Parts: sequence; structure tokens; C-alpha cells
Amino acid sequence: MTTFKSIFLTGALITIFGIIDQSIAQTFVGAQIDNRAGIRGLTLNPANVVNPRLKSELNLFSTSAFFGNDYVGVDLGNLSNLTDDFKFDDNLTVNAKPDNNFVGNVDILGPSFQINLSEKHSVALSTRVRGFFNLNNIGGEFFETITTGETEDENGYAVEMEDLNGITHVWAEIGATYGRQFINNDKINLKGAATLKYLGGAAGLVGSSQVLGGLFIEATNTLTTRGNLNYGYSEGFDNGEIDFGGFSSGFGMDLGLILEMKNDSENSYTDGYKLRAGLSVLDIGSINYSRFTQFQYNMNNTISAAEFENGNISEVLEENYPGTSQTGSARLGMPTSLQAFVDYSITNKFYVSAHGSLSIKEHGELPVSQVINSVSLTPRFESGWISVYSPLSYRQFEGGISWGLGLRLGPVIIGSGSILTNLLSKNSRSTDAYFGLQIPFYRKGTKRKNELP
Repeated sequence: MTTFKSIFLTGALITIFGIIDQSIAQTFVGAQIDNRAGIRGLTLNPANVVNPRLKSELNLFSTSAFFGNDYVGVDLGNLSNLTDDFKFDDNLTVNAKPDNNFVGNVDILGPSFQINLSEKHSVALSTRVRGFFNLNNIGGEFFETITTGETEDENGYAVEMEDLNGITHVWAEIGATYGRQFINNDKINLKGAATLKYLGGAAGLVGSSQVLGGLFIEATNTLTTRGNLNYGYSEGFDNGEIDFGGFSSGFGMDLGLILEMKNDSENSYTDGYKLRAGLSVLDIGSINYSRFTQFQYNMNNTISAAEFENGNISEVLEENYPGTSQTGSARLGMPTSLQAFVDYSITNKFYVSAHGSLSIKEHGELPVSQVINSVSLTPRFESGWISVYSPLSYRQFEGGISWGLGLRLGPVIIGSGSILTNLLSKNSRSTDAYFGLQIPFYRKGTKRKNELP
């Protein structure tokens, strides 16, 4: 298997299983603003629980996965080559820098429901499992060496990495949402909501270094490093154990407001709007791990790069670098983010929306997962049982536009925020997909002209 194929498949496995690699930002891309999104809409703004177009909804299962980076692009449009080891490298474009970034997340919505208690009050109960991975400011060639024990650069390389940091975090959530309509008149509708969440930590892994230098010499196949590395993990992580039944817990919160400017034309629906705008802060909180082992390594040493072929990174660190360790409690922060959207109704069935996602947490003394910053523009067709949307997104680290396609057909949703780009581009740096199954109970709308005397 080629070096680059190893890296690509490693990234794919990271994304699918959520074990090693960063937002919510890229969850259900394009499908959250749909007026009949139901529980999915709460992952964008909890105030979506107050939804006049739904009586109630039961979510059976929904899942979304995302992987992105600025190190390697792949030509996914030529799928036949990806099955051929001898041609795989021809499908890749490498962009090695001293500060490459890798991100990924997996989001699974389990059995959940929401219901409108009255015109003004709505509630929801949701279950969720999430996995985030962030690896920031790592030298691309250095990453290739420590993950494969090889490098494609025949001349070797020297790199200095500043503010190198990474985190992998897997946890479960049980959320209770309450939403209320504050103002409802002929002109506007203002509603707000909060979700309180119990968080159950399953596994966490963190690493950081203020400055880490690396020198790889091809002739001797040796890697010389200088600096220090902080590294730690939750109990059982070194054995690959992910335990949702442990005693690692915490509390979280989502807050949101939505303002609607009503459409007063004769052909509009009484529950419709001309413009809808929302603002939310998601994932406030942290999880406390009672048994978290942390290491401080002195990285001043020269070792054979072959060490990385025969052992994992934990083993290489333990066997080759002096360090100290301690076990105690540690907190891992949630991927707190600011979300904003605007949705404009062109007609009763055609809409266009803009959405922005901004990480408001930095990796510091408290290790935190982070969403990627992104903006998107999404035209969509929406009716009672069918929605079609095609988001155009600019995502941090990608250096280009992602173009996707999604479909809601009654109880089923399926889509991707990048599938069209992946098929058309020869340099795709991200990929995502989602699928969901729910049982909705829609409320039939009434046109204003039918209510006129």
C-alpha cells in the first residue's frame, strides 16, 4: 500500500468511527434550515423547536460525518483509480506546510422527539453521540513521517511547528429543550429556546506543544526533534476502550433566538414569513474526567523513522523520549460556537438561505474541540413532503467552494454538503454525508386569502 493511500484511508477511518480526528459546524449541511427539519433544526438553533409547520416529530435515527484538511486533496471523481494501488498517488495533490490542519466529526442523533404543546410553547427530548477530531498547526511532512514512518521528499525536510495542538473527544448527550414564543403580531414573530444537556464522556485524547522542531534526513532515515510535548488521555483510551457508562460527566447548554418578518401577501400562508433570521450559541460546557493521565515529554532526541512503522505514537514516545506522568482529573471543553442564519422566502416553496458558523473557543489550558469556521449559501425547494437543497459553502482550511445536494422525502433525508464538488473537482479537501429517518406529523397551512372575509 502506498504512503499516501495509508494517510487517506487513515483519515477515512477517523471520520467513520470518530476515534481520532474537529463543526458541529458541518452537521447535516443544508438540511438544518428546512422548515420541516424537526429535531435536526435544533442542532442549528434550539428555537427551531417552536415550529408551526410541525405538530410533532419522532426522530428514529440520523447520522452525519465530515472530514476536511488543507494537506492533501483527492480526485474522487475518478473512482476507478482509487481501487488501484499503482494509480492512487496520481489522484492526490499534496500541500505540505509547517501548519497543516486536519478536522473531522461524527454526529449521531438517536431516538428523539419534539412536540408543540400550544401555539406559544414547545418541548423536545433528544439523544445524541458525537465524536470530534482537531489536529492544528502540524507540519505536513512531519505528519506523514509519524503516521507512516516514511516521506516522499527525497531531500528530507526541516520544520518548526508553533502552537501545535490536537484533541480527540467522543461523548454522549441527553438534551431537554424548551421553547417559547415571545412576540407574535401581524408584523413579526420572535421566539427563543434553551437546551440543557447532560454530557457523558466516553474517551478523550489531547496533545500540544508551544514549539516543536523536526529534522528528517533521508540518507539515514532519522528524525531529530527539539522541544517539549504535552500528551494525555482518559482512562482506557490507550487500550482503545470507549466507555459511555463511566463516571465522566458534565453539563452543557444551547441558547437561541429566531426573528421572523411575516409575509402579508394574499398567496402567503398564515404560518409563513418573508424573512427569518436566527442567532444561537451552541455547546456551552465541558466534561470532567476523574482519571486522566497526562505526560510531559522532552523531545530532544534523534530516532529512526522506522520506529513509527512498528509501533503507535504512544509507544514511540514512551520508548524513546524521557518524560513524567501524573493521573488526576481533567476537563475537556465542548466545541462552543456562534451560529447565525438568514432565510428569505422567494415564493411559498422557493427559499434561499445564508448561514455562518464561528468557533468561539481556543485551545489553551482547557483543551477544547473546535468547529471549523464556515459560510454557506443554500437555495432550496420546500413543500410538505419534499425538500431539495443545494448548499454552496466556504469552509476553513479548504481554499475553495464546496457544492452539495440534499433531499428530504417524507420521513427520509439524505445528502452531502460536498458531493458535487467531490465528483467534479480534482482536488477535494473535504467530504461529508448524512442520512436520517424520522416520523413527522405535519400541520397543514392556510393561505391568507382564504381567511379574508
